[in-house]
Amino acid sequence: MGSPAGAHTADFATSGTLDLEGLVTALRLIAESGSTESLLRRSAPLHVGYAEAARRLNIPEKWLRERISRLPHRKLGKYVCFTDEDLRAISEMHAVRPDHGEQRTSNAPGSPTPLRPSPRSRSRS
Repeated sequence: MGSPAGAHTADFATSGTLDLEGLVTALRLIAESGSTESLLRRSAPLHVGYAEAARRLNIPEKWLRERISRLPHRKLGKYVCFTDEDLRAISEMHAVRPDHGEQRTSNAPGSPTPLRPSPRSRSRS
């Protein structure tokens, strides 16, 4: 039947010790950094490429590539990359905040222009 009865206890104690040491190390790092978010940021790469940026934004990579001239990004030589701040800015650029039925009566400077239908006709099948 293999190993003596005490061997399983010794294996568990050894692996439990290793797991506890890892847990203690993780807790110490969290305590030093102040939050789990800053700890994760510390281990994340500074710059990410199109594929990772698209994955984080949950959009197709092609969408990013087609609109790169209008999106915040970094250029390191010929390479395009994104930081966390760039990805947040892209997300914020496309945030939709409905007015919930409020009517705007003035077009004061600085206020958003009301939306109007496009003059192009749309063909419907």
